[in-house]
Amino acid sequence: MQLISHPAFPAARYYSLGEPGPAIQHVWFCLAGHDQPVADLAAQLVNLDTPERLLILPQVPGAGPAPTAAPTWFDETNPAPGLAATRAYLAGLAAPVLAACPAGTPVTVLGCGQGAVAACAWLAGEALAYDRLIFYAAVFPAAVGRAALLAALPPRPVVVAATTTDVYTPEAEGVGLVQDLRAVGLRAQLRYVDEGPLTLTALGAGGEPSGLRPH
Repeated sequence: MQLISHPAFPAARYYSLGEPGPAIQHVWFCLAGHDQPVADLAAQLVNLDTPERLLILPQVPGAGPAPTAAPTWFDETNPAPGLAATRAYLAGLAAPVLAACPAGTPVTVLGCGQGAVAACAWLAGEALAYDRLIFYAAVFPAAVGRAALLAALPPRPVVVAATTTDVYTPEAEGVGLVQDLRAVGLRAQLRYVDEGPLTLTALGAGGEPSGLRPH
């Protein structure tokens, strides 16, 4: 795992599992939850770290350069300013990464914990041509306005991976989230996962898109 400084945002850094280049067949942007060090999320994604897959784990500005520093995407009592900054940061981060990979490379966005909120704020309005959104143990604070965020998402498949532990969110939260996604017209499926390293199958990504997307 290497730490990379973003060219357009010198204070912003992201961790990369793999390197952008012509051999990449899948790009994943993986957003950690609040109080979740990027290194911990990377350890959970070790099974996904393969030569043809590029995993990008953003490090929020101000969190510190070490992989043990935990990001905070927004203030949970007043989320709007932080989410606006997060949207701009992630959009700027993704552009040079994807430009270094083959055009049309399939993109998956994974939001863990409160990173699910950051993902929604970023993807609303189709700023990124992504193929699939995955929520893992998603946490949507009350002040965020989950229904409005979900309604703004493009019509892409969504997987809700809920944990049966109380570390992030109760098991039943996954059921309600799937219902809310379907209520706004999105295709959503629910999966339950155990603690420990995640797999493509556990995340409902066993049929990960292959080949290049038309561009």
